[in-house]
Amino acid sequence: MNLDSIADLEIFEAVCKEGSFAKAAKRTRNSVPSISKRISRLEKSLKIILFNRTTRSMQLTEAGQNFLIRCERILSEIREAEKEAGKEKEMKGKIRMTAALPFANRILPECISEFSNLYPEISIEIVFSNEKSNLIYEQFDLAFRIMKPLSSPRCLRILPNPVIAVANPGYLDRVGTPTNIEELSKHKIMYVDEHSQIRIPKTKKRLMDLSSERQMKSNHATFLCEYAVNGGSGILFRSFWDVESNLRSGKLKRVLPNLILDSETMGCILFPAENISKRVQRFSGFLEEKIPFYPLEMK
Repeated sequence: MNLDSIADLEIFEAVCKEGSFAKAAKRTRNSVPSISKRISRLEKSLKIILFNRTTRSMQLTEAGQNFLIRCERILSEIREAEKEAGKEKEMKGKIRMTAALPFANRILPECISEFSNLYPEISIEIVFSNEKSNLIYEQFDLAFRIMKPLSSPRCLRILPNPVIAVANPGYLDRVGTPTNIEELSKHKIMYVDEHSQIRIPKTKKRLMDLSSERQMKSNHATFLCEYAVNGGSGILFRSFWDVESNLRSGKLKRVLPNLILDSETMGCILFPAENISKRVQRFSGFLEEKIPFYPLEMK
């Protein structure tokens, strides 16, 4: 079946739905003579009369009614095939994103690897930056950020950001493990500056008030984690997702397991606009499924 034949079927369907050549011409943006010519061509090709026409009315013949049933079925399948082809086309191209460290570095590699295996014709470009970006101006499809969530369809919450206390097991063996918040004052406390104002539950204290001794100070969370893993002295307060793997391996140990600090932030995906491409929708939906809301039981 060529494109002209499909167009003739669409004209025939339009005439049946509108009840006249004039209305069908308006609907399909054709002239009345063109509509008449196509219907005549279709009747000649099929060797049947589709309509009983008079100057005042037009009705489908019995053969025309039977043909309309088949015509609608054929056109429905063609439209469905076109829709599926469009979806496949959307699963090609590039997704350009910006991501904050170390959040993205901890969470994304495994997920993106699996996504790329499922959709090999979608290329991924990641620009790592902790700076706020103009997503439209810099042509990003999405951004990963640790932030206070926005009440907007452009902000997708994918991961909570609780802060917990951990330490190197060797350090705790040497100096002892604190059993309550007050005992933390005897230890060196480590945290990134952005967490300094986090409130301690059931107290009036902030994280910065727990200890006057902050021997190791850094604005780089990954460095603090590696420092603790490699035997560094002190107790580290860090986002749970950032220390999870080291807790699993035993390189770090949980301190005060019931102490969970609310950072009031979450791991979020930001979109430059509400209308996003199918491939970006597929990617963000994939991440929602793959990134568990709480990656590990925290008790």
